[in-house]
Amino acid sequence: MTITKRLSPNRNKGRQGQIPDFIVCHQTGGSFTSAINTILNPKNQVSYHFVVAQDGTIIQAVNIQDTAWANGTTNNNDNRDNMHSTIPEIRARRRNANQFTVSIGFADTTIGELSPPQLSSAIDLIRHIRKEVQSLFGLEIPLSNIIGHHQVTPITRPNCPGSRFPFAEIITQLQEKELPQVISSQPASSQGVSTPSSWAREAWEWAIAQDLTDGTNPQGAPTREQMVTLLHRYHKSIA
Repeated sequence: MTITKRLSPNRNKGRQGQIPDFIVCHQTGGSFTSAINTILNPKNQVSYHFVVAQDGTIIQAVNIQDTAWANGTTNNNDNRDNMHSTIPEIRARRRNANQFTVSIGFADTTIGELSPPQLSSAIDLIRHIRKEVQSLFGLEIPLSNIIGHHQVTPITRPNCPGSRFPFAEIITQLQEKELPQVISSQPASSQGVSTPSSWAREAWEWAIAQDLTDGTNPQGAPTREQMVTLLHRYHKSIA
């Protein structure tokens, strides 16, 4: 994956103490060229951290540690007020959502349908963003926090990034790429870790509810005895 930097003047330095824990997907509403021209023009007062073209080209316009101007929310009881967000965490924060989001604009789409190269770049880019946020801020962005602009400001942007935006496919492919890495790279020091990784949380909670595991040491490597016992318990639960 190649990312070319063309920094926009439309940004704030830093994030006012906030950590970016949401990745917000947008449609730019025009061509790749027009999107770049728009976010590089200081008169427009808008920017994304990244823009992805139909051919998969990626431009970075704002550094991840800085604030882009794409998801602006208010506390003024207007149409962009946080209280309208469909995300409880955003409603509760009562601060400008730009401060805790990373924005990606997808060009040449009006209903969210991505070309194959664009989709491939989206997956690689989101993996890159999550790694960068982990490195810069010490936080792993949950896959459930990959959202659309319509979830931040549903009144003013009800159709962004579009009804056909492939959220499910992106998240599935991210999970498939992450799972082998997590399994193959578990260090011995992971023994005793008390919480599962974000990609395994839902399955782990299900297994506890089904009485398949006691919920301890989720990142520890299982023995053959433990694996056979788990399978045996599952077999009895469905028999």
